[in-house]
Amino acid sequence: MKRLLLIFILISVPGMRAYAAAPSTNVYEIEVVVFENRLPDLEGGELWARDPDKSATADMNDAVRIGEKPAADSALSATAAALESSGRHHVLAHLRWQQSAEAKSVSKPVKVGSADGALDGALRFYSSRFLLLDVNLTLRETVSGGMSGGAGQITPAYRLTEARRVKSSETYYFDHPKFGALVRVSPVKAN
Repeated sequence: MKRLLLIFILISVPGMRAYAAAPSTNVYEIEVVVFENRLPDLEGGELWARDPDKSATADMNDAVRIGEKPAADSALSATAAALESSGRHHVLAHLRWQQSAEAKSVSKPVKVGSADGALDGALRFYSSRFLLLDVNLTLRETVSGGMSGGAGQITPAYRLTEARRVKSSETYYFDHPKFGALVRVSPVKAN
């Protein structure tokens, strides 16, 4: 009887591995290009909410500053160069970093901003049942408020806030008439 039980255990244990989740990559490379539209025809007389007192990072105070300028052969580098050279767009930020897909409560948003301070915000990449990305960006535009241009500066703020389900190795476009963001999430290959 013991021998029969031992044989049954030895046969069933390898079969149970088939029910276990297959190991998959949990680390992803995120690349983002944020650009300003310089086409006044795109505005089309629309009115957008302008809230100069509220920053995009107010909702993401725990954001971390990581990322680097991507290499020239990265997935979105050619697109960023084409946007900049067209004269119709201006690249505000181009970053790339690696991050594990964790629950939203554990994941940290990543700060995204421009060198001149016009762009401020954060992206949060996390995993729930699917891979998800929260984009929360603010673009400030300086407009002179008088003849002198010195005193009375008005800085309208345009917000781009969107949460979206993403698939790996696909490029996503987050749209606002004043600016946009291209984001690509790719799994990091295990060595």
